[in-house]
Amino acid sequence: MARHPGSARSIVGVDLGGTKLAVGLIDDTLGILARTSGSAVTDSAEACLANLYARLDEAMAEYGPVDALGVGTASMIDFRGGRIVLSTNLPLEDVPLRDLLVERYGVPVVIDNDANVACLAEFRYGAGAGTSEMIMLTLGSGIGGGIITNGRLYRGASGAAGELGHTIIEFDGLRCQGACPNHGCLEAYASGRAMGRAARDFARSRPDSALGQALASGDVVDGPLLSALALGGDAPSIAILSEIGEKLGLGLVSLVNIFNPELIVIGGGAAQAADVLLAAARRVVAERALRPQRDEVRIVPARHGVDAGVLGAAALAMIELFPDEAPARGLAR
Repeated sequence: MARHPGSARSIVGVDLGGTKLAVGLIDDTLGILARTSGSAVTDSAEACLANLYARLDEAMAEYGPVDALGVGTASMIDFRGGRIVLSTNLPLEDVPLRDLLVERYGVPVVIDNDANVACLAEFRYGAGAGTSEMIMLTLGSGIGGGIITNGRLYRGASGAAGELGHTIIEFDGLRCQGACPNHGCLEAYASGRAMGRAARDFARSRPDSALGQALASGDVVDGPLLSALALGGDAPSIAILSEIGEKLGLGLVSLVNIFNPELIVIGGGAAQAADVLLAAARRVVAERALRPQRDEVRIVPARHGVDAGVLGAAALAMIELFPDEAPARGLAR
């Protein structure tokens, strides 16, 4: 595949989440030239990496020579070392992913947490353009987080900051998922998996409902179905999502009180029913956050949707590897 006319760089952006693996070819204006998406493989570390390699082998063969790889993955990252430290929803631990990819593909590689790169995309080229203090939560298999403070992505002492989905909202609450050892995490109440669990619980208790009929028909009862029914006006689905939005709001109250952001951006696949979720979350923040923080913050849906991961991974590569050539903030096409 040829580069976009006039582009000087082409980057492959990778979004490796707990259930999804997306790969895209991005030019130096951060235009998406091509994008593919499929399921992540989570049976074992070996299988997960083999699937990643297979998808990247196909992309490299199809896209032709590229200048760099940017990878966002649902993991705690040693950013300077380019290493996956631990993953809650992927079977990856202590994996030197940057070195493995450099050796395999012979191009520069940058690795970061998937929510960090999505946050970067929204901050520089999406909903957060014009702000300097921003938080992003990505609602997917889990809940990822990214923090922008004083106009810079905050990574913490070792690069693992921003695990906002593991904010505790209930003492001794629901067991968190994956490798997290905790109870009562926001992720257990407001992630895509939590939405699916709530939908299935309701479907079993109310077989006469739209969710119950879907379950009886053998349909997959999950977060996307719950969101679709809610957007279609199904009252029980709206009520379920509103309750989940209230739980999300509880997590946001702590973030608003601690960070005093100008903007909170909600993205990820599970945020497709953002109107319902965010209305409930905003109400809780307005009732329970401290002043003046609660009066200053805006809570908005992400602008880039499912493309934020691959776009942000490519943006990270441009910023880190070719800083003099990265598009000016807000000017990506």
